[in-house]
Amino acid sequence: MTATEASVKQRRILVAMDSNAESLAGLRRAATLASELRIELAGLFLEDINLLRMSELPGHEIILGSGSRKSTSRAEMEQQMRHRAAAARREVERLAQAFSLSWTFEVRRAGLDSALREAARSNELVCSALAPPPLPHAAARPRTSRRRAVYPHGPVRAPRPVLALYEGAEGGARVLELAQRAAQINHLPLEVLVPARAGAAGQKAVDEANRCLSEAGEPVTVRRLPQSEKALLNALAAARGQLLFLDAASQAATAERLASLRSAAKCDLLLVSRH
Repeated sequence: MTATEASVKQRRILVAMDSNAESLAGLRRAATLASELRIELAGLFLEDINLLRMSELPGHEIILGSGSRKSTSRAEMEQQMRHRAAAARREVERLAQAFSLSWTFEVRRAGLDSALREAARSNELVCSALAPPPLPHAAARPRTSRRRAVYPHGPVRAPRPVLALYEGAEGGARVLELAQRAAQINHLPLEVLVPARAGAAGQKAVDEANRCLSEAGEPVTVRRLPQSEKALLNALAAARGQLLFLDAASQAATAERLASLRSAAKCDLLLVSRH
């Protein structure tokens, strides 16, 4: 791909999927958004190179899409991946026909977060329907004994919001536009996170975000966060969002930070590129 070709953003939503069963649920959410935006639905099945390497280790036990464990060779792992890729392709085709969308499908062997970053260079919208990477052992929370509340008709849960990370710049308005559309389509609240300095500069960033959201149809919350990685990750974890939109050109979209964001947010990630 030439530099000129890479600079032209394709009017489609590319959905990156892996061997995790939750990928198909993320694909269905992306297809709904593609239908609303009237853009192409593109499936990208990623064969995780790290899983393939793990399958070559002697005595290692792993199986895709299941909690059970068994010894797995590289040949068996590749066979499982081909089976999952075929199922993903059928689902892309089914959803495209259901929504009357054009569609494509590709299988690529690559690292997950690097593939997302690469895809964002040539696609206007990239959705990560991937299982979040596990948190580091040091970040694991100790188990505590808690008394659970009992509800006669089950617990009342607030709907999981659509999240948008607003960092200004030229792509920020487009991020909010698409996040707002997704919230309206799914009838979900929208929560905008604005990492910004305290004082006048931070208030200016919040005011800019509010101006972009002047026509929001669903409940909207705009929250200013301290400019720190820890504050952002904590806010994402606490928000329990269903979708997270961010600017593909922002500093938060490096391959390393995408892994951290996916771990914290535990939801579909959507990278938005400018036209």
